[in-house]
Amino acid sequence: MASPVTRRSERKPVRLAVILLIEGEEVDPRALTVDLSHHGVRLQAKADPTPGQFAQVIFADNPSQAVLSRVVWAGRVNSDREAEAGLEFVNPLPALPE
Repeated sequence: MASPVTRRSERKPVRLAVILLIEGEEVDPRALTVDLSHHGVRLQAKADPTPGQFAQVIFADNPSQAVLSRVVWAGRVNSDREAEAGLEFVNPLPALPE
């Protein structure tokens, strides 16, 4: 039996518009969050990131600030998580956008 996943902070389901840049290039100006925590985000995006790549997440309500992140996982084609990716923030967010 698989052990439960332990997280550093609680994830909250939230749909927010974000711009996603991977290694400095804008890959989806209309990405959406699926869930969010102080330490990371699950996104729905038209992108094909690779785990280990660096990314920036720009929340639409604060476009002047990009959150540096690292791709942890990317959904595979024809899977339940296709077009989704999990990103870990390099520095935890002090407060969550709403």
